[in-house]
Amino acid sequence: MYTLFLDENDIFTIFYQTRKLNNLEIKKAGVNSNLIETIKTLNQLKYLPEVERYARENKYFKKDDEDVFVIFSE
Repeated sequence: MYTLFLDENDIFTIFYQTRKLNNLEIKKAGVNSNLIETIKTLNQLKYLPEVERYARENKYFKKDDEDVFVIFSE
């Protein structure tokens, strides 16, 4: 009875720690998927034409003699 409710490692603490561990594992999976995408992007950016394409598409960079119009649709 003492170990179930009054001990330092009671049943409520065990449930709380288990739920916390599950949440951390879900976050870890998300971070791992982001890491894989980042590694793929870095591998593509080893070549100059890919760097230019990435900068234009994702960072909206432009050359000196051109205008860039960004259109968002909802």
